[in-house]
Amino acid sequence: MNEECRTRYLRAKPIALAALDLVEAEREQYVTANCGDDEVLRKEVRWMLEAAEATVGTTLPRLAVASAVIGSTVNTAASSSGYRILRQLGEGGGGVVYLAERSLGEGTPDELRQQVAIKLLHTKGVPGREPLKRFAEERRILATLNHPNIAHLIDGGTTSDGRSFLALEYVQGERIDRWCEHRQLPLRERVALFLKVCAAVHYAHQRLVIHRDLKPSNILVTDEGEPKLLDFGIARLLDHVGGVAAVQTRTDMRTLTLAYASPEQLRGRPLGTSADVWSLGVVLYQLVCGMRPFGDAEEISPVSLSLAIDTGKLLPPSRRLRQSGSATPLRREVSADLDAIVMKALRRDPCDRYAGVDALADDLQRFLAARPVRARHGAAWYRARLYLRRHAVGVGAAMLVLALLAGFAVQRMQQLRRLELERDKTAAIAGFLQNLFENADPTHAHGSNITVREVLDRGAATLMSRHDIAAPVRVSLLLSMGRSYNQLGLGGQAIPLLAEARKLQTFYDAAPLERGQVLAALGRAYSTVMNLNTAIPLDRAAINLLAQAPGDHADEILRVRINLLYNELGGPGATPEAIVRETRQILAQLDAAPSSDRELHLQAQAVLAMAQAAMDDDAGSIASAQAALGEARHLYAKDDPALVYYRFVLALVSMRRDPAGAMQLFRRSIADYDRQVGSVGPSMSGMLTYFGMALMQAGDLPDACDALERSVKLARSFAQVSPDFELYTLTGLAKVYVGLGRAADATALLQPQLERLDQRALTGLPWARENRVNALIALGQADLARDDAASATRDFGAAMAQMGTQGPREMPEAWAGTLAGLGEAALLDRQMDRAGQWLAQLLAFNRAGKAGPSGPGVVEATLLDAKLRQARNGAVAVADLAGRARGTTSGSDNCQATATGPVVDSSPPTCHDSAAGGAAKVLRETGAKH
Repeated sequence: MNEECRTRYLRAKPIALAALDLVEAEREQYVTANCGDDEVLRKEVRWMLEAAEATVGTTLPRLAVASAVIGSTVNTAASSSGYRILRQLGEGGGGVVYLAERSLGEGTPDELRQQVAIKLLHTKGVPGREPLKRFAEERRILATLNHPNIAHLIDGGTTSDGRSFLALEYVQGERIDRWCEHRQLPLRERVALFLKVCAAVHYAHQRLVIHRDLKPSNILVTDEGEPKLLDFGIARLLDHVGGVAAVQTRTDMRTLTLAYASPEQLRGRPLGTSADVWSLGVVLYQLVCGMRPFGDAEEISPVSLSLAIDTGKLLPPSRRLRQSGSATPLRREVSADLDAIVMKALRRDPCDRYAGVDALADDLQRFLAARPVRARHGAAWYRARLYLRRHAVGVGAAMLVLALLAGFAVQRMQQLRRLELERDKTAAIAGFLQNLFENADPTHAHGSNITVREVLDRGAATLMSRHDIAAPVRVSLLLSMGRSYNQLGLGGQAIPLLAEARKLQTFYDAAPLERGQVLAALGRAYSTVMNLNTAIPLDRAAINLLAQAPGDHADEILRVRINLLYNELGGPGATPEAIVRETRQILAQLDAAPSSDRELHLQAQAVLAMAQAAMDDDAGSIASAQAALGEARHLYAKDDPALVYYRFVLALVSMRRDPAGAMQLFRRSIADYDRQVGSVGPSMSGMLTYFGMALMQAGDLPDACDALERSVKLARSFAQVSPDFELYTLTGLAKVYVGLGRAADATALLQPQLERLDQRALTGLPWARENRVNALIALGQADLARDDAASATRDFGAAMAQMGTQGPREMPEAWAGTLAGLGEAALLDRQMDRAGQWLAQLLAFNRAGKAGPSGPGVVEATLLDAKLRQARNGAVAVADLAGRARGTTSGSDNCQATATGPVVDSSPPTCHDSAAGGAAKVLRETGAKH
């Protein structure tokens, strides 16, 4: 507003406000008396009075606002309206909109508070009476509209400083385009939402009101999914006869939104309802493809946008999506029918558009109902195709009947063929099983008792040689036998059967369920033979396939999930804390289901015990393992091999707290498994290996040697699928040989395996790398026993190089043993200073790790110090040190005293992780009931 207009406004306002308090007959005399000879001032006051009368009638309630309206200062005045402005919502060409709180009956028991949208007129930069007239007209228009999808008028008047205001329904929602995008609303649901907007606009048109500023920001969608039409600030009443807005109501170019304005609006021509049809067409275009038809005003200049609207090329929404390369799901849904509807609404000649919003809505309803749209002149096939879509059920049923009648003979032959195939399948399975169990009869077994494993072995050999059985039948038999082997912990025998089943499935269209079952069994088999790198991806693939299979397979998926957690406990990536959390969730889920599979609950309980042991939670792991064993005794028969597994779990997690009790459980588990299944397979090998390791830590070397030698013989039978376990067992046996004074036997055992150890270490797998380290340490100890200093230095040096800079953290005991071995090799070579340097490094390592009296490296440092003193000073003053070393060593005989923490990768256990990380491996490698 220029200075002259502002001055005139400020002079006129108090006169007009005072005149409003007078009766109408006295106003003219008051205005004349106060304006004097200033005709311009008198006209300004009269205009204000006319505008006020047109806005609110005879009485003007005043708005009581806060003293600080956002960005400005407004005087307050008491009023029955009781509005309090809270914050600004937006600003446009016609005014500023605030969120306000309306108070009715303030201070009374019936006080009511309501949030409203307050629109305050501002005339900044707009001279003359046009803003007040437009504001007054907006109020008159809103007063005539009462529709659930139009924000209704609540109140209107002037503030205490004379500014006109409207109080409107406050719509708490999101603009329609963003609402659809944020919820990824499908196309048909977008069209259904848009139809509600059309209904509101049509309602206004029926009351001779055109909106003239339809755009997404004026269409808000509530949380309930209801659209609300806002801002009739530049709306106009239609002529009762012509159906167009009068010439004097032509668009004010400062208030319309250019991107949604119709060509006739831009040309300043009289407007009809077709102008709103155009704007709705732009909004629909944007909802359909996410872009405006002519680009955004923020991207191109107003002049260029105006020219594009008037004469530019308009692409259909589907073509616009293809050209943009958009990956939105809507790209596949925009049909030719919807293209035709949008393009008809956006025809530049108003006469070529839809005659009204109701016609646009009718075509959209036809689109949703799969009826021919009037915007598209389709051929007979187009109408027939839509007819078939509308009557899909009826037409489908008729065609089905026709097909059944026409192909009855063919279908009957196919049915007979399927029956024959099922009959042959059943007969083949029955015959195979009958033959299998007949061979298990003592009369066919030459009078000897035959074990379940032997029955399976004979059946597997027969089945692998039979090629006359149909592939689906062979897959069923192979899967059943592979599962049986897994139940006995004989994964090595299960793997070739299940691999053959997987191969056979490629020759026919195997269902996801069957493929998932084969992968799950194969993953279980690889888990049993301790090949986690193969087992874990198989488990994950099996879960995906079982989830895709029709029907409810929740228990089967859960079984594989538990096995996957079991495998991940010893694999890289997953932490025991995460496994404990997920296992507890599974247990809670099973406890909440009254008819849940108790075997699944039992398996999850065992995994929980293992994970707790890996976290050094000895009390929790023992409690979980005891609960699992107690539950297993109720679930299984007395001689069921499954009990061996859960008893072995308890032995593993009890090693730190109760080593004597753990040894008894180990012995009983091995004896029971030998009696029930036999001394075969990875389960027996795993139990023997870890039992032997525990005996070695306890100092019982002869028994440890016996257990590990038995395990090595068994491990060789499945070394092809689990090479790291075999090498781990060989390394442990070599250490026992050294301890028994059989250094030559240790060297003879490991020397031929060096090439394999090197190849396995190149895979980067933690267990393979640590096997090589421990093997080199065992060879170095054997070298020292033969007084071969050079070979010992070479082997210990190679072990240190393999560990690298991560050795002190990842393999603390191996690192300490290597430093001690290098020191002893230096002593043997009479390099006292060099031995002292290795001792200094060992002592520094112990200090850095804050090792306790029996921690890794403490015993080694004490013995090396004693030997170094003896070498330097003879036998003087070393007896005490040697005695202290022997006392410390005796403390390490009890693995409970040296257990320091969990190991959660796939490395083998040492004394310090045999009860925790070792437990994870043992259960992973020897479990027989997953």
